[in-house]
Amino acid sequence: MLATACEARLSPAAAQSAPPLRWEPVHDGLRPHAPVASIAFDPHQPRRIAIGLYVPTGLLFSEDGGEEWRKDHSLAEAAHAVHFDQILSGVLWVAGAHGVWRVELHSEGWRRRAAIGWPADHAAFTVTQSPEGIRYAAGVSRWGEAPTIRRSLDGESWQPLTSLPTPADSAALTLAAVDGRLFAGTDGFGLYVSDGVIADDDFSWRLVEEIGETHVAGLWASPDGALLLARTRKGLFRSVDVGATWQRVNLPLEGRPDALATAPDGSLYLGMGGGEILRSDDAGASWRLWSALDRDGLFYALAIDPLNADRILAGTQHGLYSSRDAGRTWRPVENVGERRGLTLLEAGGAFFLGAEDGVYRWEETTRRWRRVGEGLPLRQVRALAASPANPSILFAGTDAGLYRSLDAGASWRLVGWPQNGVNGLLFDPDAPNRLDVHIAFERVYSTEEALGDAPTWDARWEGMPISAEVLALAMEPGNPRRLYAGAARGLYISDDRAERWRSVPALAGRSLFTVVVDPAQPQRVYVGATDGLYRSEDRGETWERIGLQDVTVTALAWSARQPHLLYAGTKYQGLWRSLDDGRTWERAPFDEAAQDESVNALLLSADGRWLYAATTHGVWRAGLLRE
Repeated sequence: MLATACEARLSPAAAQSAPPLRWEPVHDGLRPHAPVASIAFDPHQPRRIAIGLYVPTGLLFSEDGGEEWRKDHSLAEAAHAVHFDQILSGVLWVAGAHGVWRVELHSEGWRRRAAIGWPADHAAFTVTQSPEGIRYAAGVSRWGEAPTIRRSLDGESWQPLTSLPTPADSAALTLAAVDGRLFAGTDGFGLYVSDGVIADDDFSWRLVEEIGETHVAGLWASPDGALLLARTRKGLFRSVDVGATWQRVNLPLEGRPDALATAPDGSLYLGMGGGEILRSDDAGASWRLWSALDRDGLFYALAIDPLNADRILAGTQHGLYSSRDAGRTWRPVENVGERRGLTLLEAGGAFFLGAEDGVYRWEETTRRWRRVGEGLPLRQVRALAASPANPSILFAGTDAGLYRSLDAGASWRLVGWPQNGVNGLLFDPDAPNRLDVHIAFERVYSTEEALGDAPTWDARWEGMPISAEVLALAMEPGNPRRLYAGAARGLYISDDRAERWRSVPALAGRSLFTVVVDPAQPQRVYVGATDGLYRSEDRGETWERIGLQDVTVTALAWSARQPHLLYAGTKYQGLWRSLDDGRTWERAPFDEAAQDESVNALLLSADGRWLYAATTHGVWRAGLLRE
């Protein structure tokens, strides 16, 4: 967000004397977010729970059944699966983005080390054990080989097993060891079973024909191995004869089964992609709708407390949920995850935040965010904009459509793109009914009926290749015919309100996440790219890199009061500040614990008093005016 051109400009010397930023967190009222990829209860200490996170990465541990959580910062990668060893006390196995890790409990906490014998930098997706305690892990090769499947007999070293007959670069996603045989689910190539006893080390693989070549994401086996369930993109499959034959199960809902768990009484729970929970009391032969979370989205894991069968934990793409009544009702676990902000807007003197679960409005009197939006589902809000004609008319681009509010966010209704993610919004100040949007993984569309009841949309990407993915839009102040589109592979410019676009050769091949134009000097344009910050002094025709090499720049802000002072938000490397027009840069951390967060948006308040930052570790603000 840029300041208005009418602000008084300070001299370069004044910019050089800018004081350190003093940030204050403004997280209160936001709900934490953390995609929980896996959950495990420790069989040796059932009050101990481990959680594997996807983004932000790492592990969480609880020693009191989930009341309090502590993050282990040593694992800086996605934890696809966590599994407490059934034999070795105090040992947790983690299938991560860079391999299998053995995490051991010591007096001072948990320590990790790479599993001996697991190939370096081979991603792992699953770790499990047979009823006899033999450990198995599977993943994908980085070097164009068959999927990696390995076994450990002693919990120390891992040895390779016979390779799957699937193409190179395919992955083994899930394993189950049953009755001396091993079942392996793959990413699009079906379910395989070892044709022979795996203990002999000399066996071949056989494709399960009833399931065919599809994505098999999960396997579950009963303790005696007689019952097997396979979660696939074709649905749920069931075997009652130790995997000899399989039948597809009729489910009461459409969609993909995402996660499965069993209770001590034999009841089975199945998480569906729409946020619903199904339950079966006849060994998976039939299912009924049991309950639902407060929002849709992927389930990654279900786990039942071994000390209390009424307590179930659900790991989802939106965070951790808990049920204390056998899955009938659910609530989000508030102390797991990060309070993430995605986009910011000031309109009509009010501040709005787009977050993972809707739109929030800042209330200065209570110093809290309050979720607003009757009619707006719990959707990820990626873009916000206000009508130039009326700041009470707001638009929210979400991960499933465009919503409009006519009453400053109090109520919303869907007005377009119900099946698409809307990532960016741009109004034409000379034509308040004209709205340009860019769509997730796509290009630019516009409507001349933004304030109408049923806007129609026209494609506006002539001159862009079919593969173009627009990531940012900007307009030249005072000249709405001049538009800039930052894309995944370069910059495009239009001089006729998006009727036609042309590529700028100087930035070809770079991903551009933000484009901003100096309102006081419209010939000056900035773009944030995967390899730093670039500036043009001739309306985007030629470019020079002005710093932050090898840093992905995602957001920019500066004040016309101090034109030589720039702020740059980055991916994974926090906020940076330059006092000299971008020639040199210094970090401007929010706090010591939030050094490497990603900055999704920056906003300078209209009065120049506050700089706001929406990040993966919450929302922050710093006062810019001296006392």
